[in-house]
Amino acid sequence: MPVTTETPRVERDRLLARCEALLDLGESEDRSMTASEQNSYDRDTARVRALNSQLEADSSNYRPSYLGPPSNKISDDPNFGDHKPRITLMHSGKLKAFKNSARGVEAAHESGRFFAATFLRHEPSMKWCNRHGVAYDVMAALSGGTKVSGGALVPDVLSKTIIELMESAGQFRSNADNVPMSSDSLTIPRRVGGLEAKYVGEGVEGTESDASWDNVTLTAKKLMVLTRMSSEVSEDAIINLSDKMAQEISYAFAVKEDAVGFTGDGTSASGGIVGVLVKALQPAYSKAKVAATSSHDTLAEIDADDLLRLMAAIPQYAKAGSAWYCSPTALALVFNAIKIAAGGNSLENLANAPIPSFLGYPIVCTPVMADDAGATYNGAVMIAFGNLRQAATIGTRRDVRVQISDSRYWAEDQIGIKGTLRHSINVHDLGSTVIKSPFAVLTGTT
Repeated sequence: MPVTTETPRVERDRLLARCEALLDLGESEDRSMTASEQNSYDRDTARVRALNSQLEADSSNYRPSYLGPPSNKISDDPNFGDHKPRITLMHSGKLKAFKNSARGVEAAHESGRFFAATFLRHEPSMKWCNRHGVAYDVMAALSGGTKVSGGALVPDVLSKTIIELMESAGQFRSNADNVPMSSDSLTIPRRVGGLEAKYVGEGVEGTESDASWDNVTLTAKKLMVLTRMSSEVSEDAIINLSDKMAQEISYAFAVKEDAVGFTGDGTSASGGIVGVLVKALQPAYSKAKVAATSSHDTLAEIDADDLLRLMAAIPQYAKAGSAWYCSPTALALVFNAIKIAAGGNSLENLANAPIPSFLGYPIVCTPVMADDAGATYNGAVMIAFGNLRQAATIGTRRDVRVQISDSRYWAEDQIGIKGTLRHSINVHDLGSTVIKSPFAVLTGTT
C-alpha cells in the first residue's frame, strides 16, 4: 500500500490545527496548558516556523494563505496605496511601559513585532518572528477570516513587563505575598503552632511537643480584559502601540486585583475571592477589627487615639513590614490633618511631596477603601493597618494570553484584543477571636 507523504503546507496546516485545539481545550476547561500540552504546543509551533521558512525558500512566488488575496497585502513601501497600513518599527516619545534603555527599546521592538504579526498579519513581522523564535498567533497563519483567533501566549518580555507594571500599579499585589504558580493549583504549607518549652523536674521525662502545620491552597482563576486598537497603524506607531497595550492590560488587571483583594465579596463577580477588608469583619476574626471612638463614623472624625488603638491591635512580629491603608480622601482628612494640627511644620516640608508616612509607617493609598468625605461608616471599614504580606498571598500563572477579533468592532474599523491572566488570591491569616491578626481594620462608630 503506497505511503502518502504530506506536503509542507499540509503538514503546517495540520500542526496549526492541533495547536488551536490545545488552546481551545484549555479555554473551554478554564485552565492553562499542562506540562505535556505545553511541550507539544512548543514542539509544533517550532516545526511550523521551520515549515514556513522552507515554504518561503522553495518558491519565490510562494504566498502564505494567511495573507489572503494579493490585493490585501500589507506593504512597507511608502508609495503603496494610502488606504493600507504602512508599518516601520520606529517609535516617538518616551516609552512608558517599557524602560527607556537599549534593552527596553529592544523589548518593545519584539513586542511590536508580535502585535504586528498577530493582530495585523503584517508579513515582514511574521517573518521576523519566525526568524527570532517569537510565537505569534498560530491562527493568523490559517486564514484572514473575521472570527476570534485561537490566541497566543505573549512573548516573555511583554509578559514580564505586564506583571511588573501590575506590581507597581496594584497596591494589593505590591504589598501582599507574591508566589509564582507552576500549575493551576498550588498548596503552600503554613505554620500554625510551634514547639513548646516546659520545665521538668530532676530525672523526670520531658513531654514531647510538635510544630503544627496546615495548608493554604491557591487555585488559579481566569481574569480577562477586553480592549481595542485601530486597524490602521501609522509607520511610527507600532512600538508605541505595544507600549500602550502593555499599559492598558496591566492597569486593568491591577485595578481588578485591588478591588477583589481588598473588597471581594466571594461572589462570582469577585472570582470567589473574599477580600481582606470584608473577611476582617467576620465574627471569626474579631481581633482583626477595632471600633473607633463613639461618634467617630466619618473620615474627618478619626483622631490620633483611634489610629493608636488600631496600631495596638497588631502583634509585634507583624510591625516590621506594616503600613497604613486608606483612600486618597482619608490621607488628606485624617493623616495630613493630624500632622498639620500637631504643629512643628515648616513652609519647606509643607511644600514638598514626600512619600506619605505616619508614625514611621508608610501610607498606601487605594480608592477602593472608604473615600467619601460626607459619608458615615457605622460598622464599616474606614482605615486599615498591618502587614498584608503576612495576611494574604497572591499567586500568578505567568502566561498572559491574548486573542484577537477583527469582527467585534468592524463598524468602527477597529480590532478587539482580549487579554487573559490566571491568578489566585487567598486571605489566610487574620487571627481569630483570641489571637491577634497581622492586619487589622478600623470601623466607624455612630
